[in-house]
Amino acid sequence: MARPLIARRAVAYGALVLTAALWGSNPTASRLVMETVPPITVSWIRWLVVLVVLLPFVWPERAALARAVARDWKVFLPFALLGFAPQNVTVYLGLYGSSATHLSLLNSAIPVLIILIGWLGYSRRPHALEAIGLAISLLGVLLILGHGDLGALVRLDFNPWDLMLLLGMTIWAFYTIRLKDRPQSVSLIGFVFVAALMGIVIAAPVIAGELLWKGVPHFGTREVTGLLYIAVLPTLVGMLLFGFAVERVGPVQAGYFTHLVPVFGSLLAAAVLGEALHPYHGFGFLLVAGGAILGCLRQEPMLSSGPPAASAPRP
Repeated sequence: MARPLIARRAVAYGALVLTAALWGSNPTASRLVMETVPPITVSWIRWLVVLVVLLPFVWPERAALARAVARDWKVFLPFALLGFAPQNVTVYLGLYGSSATHLSLLNSAIPVLIILIGWLGYSRRPHALEAIGLAISLLGVLLILGHGDLGALVRLDFNPWDLMLLLGMTIWAFYTIRLKDRPQSVSLIGFVFVAALMGIVIAAPVIAGELLWKGVPHFGTREVTGLLYIAVLPTLVGMLLFGFAVERVGPVQAGYFTHLVPVFGSLLAAAVLGEALHPYHGFGFLLVAGGAILGCLRQEPMLSSGPPAASAPRP
């Protein structure tokens, strides 16, 4: 029994490393596309492409999906808001005025936010290690938001676009906590399809307003290639790999691997976009990651790993 369990976890950990690499490439790829395509349009199109790619795979279970939506649409709705187009709109708006490096670094706040949300939203008091880890990690987040300027921390003088990125990370932390409770009546791919479809419907008025305001953007070879890459690899493959892993190792352990996203993301942003790396980036990352690891050393049942349900479908 132990050997299959170890093998199952090893596969999940490998999936999480690949997910981190794909997510780390997303800010750089998105920045390149957003030079000509506005942020909300990028977010909306990426999920539209995901739906088109997924359609042949979910078509055989279309009747089951329709029944599930009709019966449990209120269950699907929070997932659509927390993990799909509406959440991505928040992140892309922040990226528009911030940097790919900051987006990558703030991904490391997700495990801390998971514990903080468990405390504030689920009446789960953090133990001593978690409390210390939260304090250290939040200091790192403030250092990143303040661009290393201690005066900015005192004045609370932060870039609003960076705060928008942090909001996006907070929403994703909610999604991660809720993911273990996703509807089991449909496959993982079917779940992603339904939630993505609901997400782009919810975000449709926002994209319509952006197009009316800025006009229809130009789509050349670079834009089309970039959008296809963002949609298929960081979005679709990353989402499926992450869901696959969370079902096997739980949201807390899956959250550890978000610390690899800044490593991949910052290096790519520096190499491709020429974004400068400053000492505060390194110090902030060490504080956020170190505090999160310290806070997650002792796992609790509500947010800890557990075996996937026996009926959990496999992608």
